[in-house]
Amino acid sequence: MKELEGSEVFSELLKTPGVSGYEGPIRDKIKEMIEQHTEDKKTIREDNIGNLIYEMKNKDNKPSVALVAHMDEIGLVVSNIEENGYLRIKKIGGVLDPLLPGRHVTIHTKKGPINGVIGHKPPHLTTDKDKDESVTPWTKTHVDVGARSAEEVKDMGIDVPDSITFNKKVRRLNEYVISGRALDNRIGCYALLELLKRWTSTKDELDVSLSYIWSVQEEIGLRGAKVVANTMDPDYVIALDTYTTSDMPGIEEFYKPIKFGEGPVLRMVDTRAISSPKMVEHFKEVAEDESIPYQYGVTGGTTDGMALQETGCLTLSVGVPVKYSHSTVECADWRDVKNLIELIEKGVQNLPF
Repeated sequence: MKELEGSEVFSELLKTPGVSGYEGPIRDKIKEMIEQHTEDKKTIREDNIGNLIYEMKNKDNKPSVALVAHMDEIGLVVSNIEENGYLRIKKIGGVLDPLLPGRHVTIHTKKGPINGVIGHKPPHLTTDKDKDESVTPWTKTHVDVGARSAEEVKDMGIDVPDSITFNKKVRRLNEYVISGRALDNRIGCYALLELLKRWTSTKDELDVSLSYIWSVQEEIGLRGAKVVANTMDPDYVIALDTYTTSDMPGIEEFYKPIKFGEGPVLRMVDTRAISSPKMVEHFKEVAEDESIPYQYGVTGGTTDGMALQETGCLTLSVGVPVKYSHSTVECADWRDVKNLIELIEKGVQNLPF
């Protein structure tokens, strides 16, 4: 299969760790990539909670647009080190208990990454009592790092509360489908970087000033976006994220099915937000005028757009359809990623209204 344009940069982003509250590595990686496309490094800043912000301001005090994508991912932290050398864990974000057993993981320590596994009880050793508990809860889950004592674990550099990520690798399914852990929301992070690259040389031609925001701690309550809402005052906000599609077996279709390869999704309504009707209509018109495929729907969950919308700005949440969200095998169609970038580029060029 031929290489997908931009997928090499995306793979770098996906493989870089950044559990909510521990976003340092992915923030550094994104900052490094921003610096490849701008000579004005003074406009790159990190706020007190850890959001990474890059501003492209026009001289004429034009309306401001904030583009936001969260850079954190769900994961785990070390919550205790037992005397026998096993680690106990706490979940960070929406990690499902059934996905824990039988996983390779990486513990991120001050000394560097350490390999570990989350084991499971073999069928050879199960009893009738075990069968009553079909899923091992996280409170009874252990990480094995190959140590035989707590002292050995500490000698390896592991301590409470080091972050833990599931091992990540980008795989291709068929021609255009990509699969891996943390597509949510490295897709949005990649899209922002690509838009920055496209607009760097033409920013003075835009009728808006731009703020690119890679936010933190979205997976544990939109915390980074809430700080932005209290410190910035944009006229328009576009939240770039993923969109959990019900287009898979075993899911009741009480939400409109969203299809792979048929374009990014205008997130009309979710659990906590409703996109501004004016923004929805604007981007629908742009998509149709520019022949960019798009979809729209109603879903669960929410995005950083909700936190920023409460400032009174016009807000749109838009995302790439993703199957198996918050698992280690999230899937998306690369054509939808490229069309998301195209839609935002054309839509922002036609603001303000």
